[in-house]
Amino acid sequence: MEQFNTLREQNNKFVYESYKIVEDDVNISLIFTYKLIEQTRTSTFTHKLRIEKAKNITFDDEYANIVFHIGLIEAINYWKIATPKEFKIECGYINKEQIQWFKKLYYNGLGEFLYLNQISIIKDEFIDFKVDENGYKFKYIECETKDNNIIPIGGGKDSLVTYELLKDTFPNSYMFSMNPIVASQNILNQHPNNSIVLSRILDKQILEFNRDGYLNGHIPFSSIVGFISIWLGILYRTKYIVLSNESSANEGNVIFNDLEVNHQYSKSFEFENDFRGYIKDFITSDVEYFSFLRPLDEIHIAKLFSLTTKHFDTFLSCNVGSRKNIWCGKCPKCMFTYIMLCNFIEDEVLHKIFGKDMLDDIELESIFYQLFNDTEVKPFECVGTYDEVNYALQRKKKEYSKDNMPYLLNQYTSATNQDYNFKVDYKQTNLPQKFKEILESNVKKLNF
Repeated sequence: MEQFNTLREQNNKFVYESYKIVEDDVNISLIFTYKLIEQTRTSTFTHKLRIEKAKNITFDDEYANIVFHIGLIEAINYWKIATPKEFKIECGYINKEQIQWFKKLYYNGLGEFLYLNQISIIKDEFIDFKVDENGYKFKYIECETKDNNIIPIGGGKDSLVTYELLKDTFPNSYMFSMNPIVASQNILNQHPNNSIVLSRILDKQILEFNRDGYLNGHIPFSSIVGFISIWLGILYRTKYIVLSNESSANEGNVIFNDLEVNHQYSKSFEFENDFRGYIKDFITSDVEYFSFLRPLDEIHIAKLFSLTTKHFDTFLSCNVGSRKNIWCGKCPKCMFTYIMLCNFIEDEVLHKIFGKDMLDDIELESIFYQLFNDTEVKPFECVGTYDEVNYALQRKKKEYSKDNMPYLLNQYTSATNQDYNFKVDYKQTNLPQKFKEILESNVKKLNF
């Protein structure tokens, strides 16, 4: 909190100065400029996005509305290093309702950032968006879109389940990835005519500010993916943006300063509803954003993934090992993924994927405990609920006698007598009917 207060005193204003669309024969680039105005200096940041220009892309200057909004959410990368209260928007106008929407996103989306930096502040004091009443007012976008999908691919099991379940009905779906890791690129390579690769380049000055003691922390990255995906839907004339966020993303990690801090806030159903409403009210009604897996918990998704054996050697959810294309075997994400799959994939296969029996690694005892014990702060990773972990461990433990049980499983004693009942809820979703029918037909085959 002390560092936050000090930086607020030194940093008077953040400015979203400009956005620029640069088009040539090969690429379409978006270039955003921001300024951090301090007492002794002004720093300028340049943020870039670039996609290869495909034959079927249709570009129009009327699409400035969504480009401006991409810049407004990408600004969070730079604003958070000093969090000046005043955030001046110089390159466009948003009304009071829109300002309130972004205040909520910045506050809730940076909940983990607030918790880890121990910043106690209410939403209304956190950020103050300033706009020029005479600033440019963006036009609502109208475009004719096709009945097709753009599926963001991250390389993990969830987006691969979405891809597998939809590929027969929508064989021409676009696969989209930003700065793809090897696991994502493997999927894109299977669809060379239907892949979208976006290069996202942050200003390297951020690293210098972090070294100098400015603030750092998690951002609501999926909200950035959301705005960029809407832009791609408009460019590619594609109606559906199909996410792979499950019901488990709704559970937070810890309560802090009366705020439920959720690492996955921008994957939650609350954000999905907010985002859909915002896009429809202020940007376009011709592109629709929803999560295909929202009715499911991680248990059902793990079972569905276990049926896609061809992906066992290539999928990757570990953030720590993503650059080397390996499971690090030491982080909460590795442990959680292992636990979810341990009842549906044979032990020998899992040991090969993760390089060991993770339930027999004494060094992971602390992480293991945090995943199932709801008196702990749940790890700040994209992991599921306490109930899902307890269910999986309870079920797995029944396979062993005490003499041959893996170390961590032998230590597990929480909630062993609880009867868990995971139901698929198709009401708390935004699924169009055709997508609901596809999901229902596949889930029924699981015989849960």
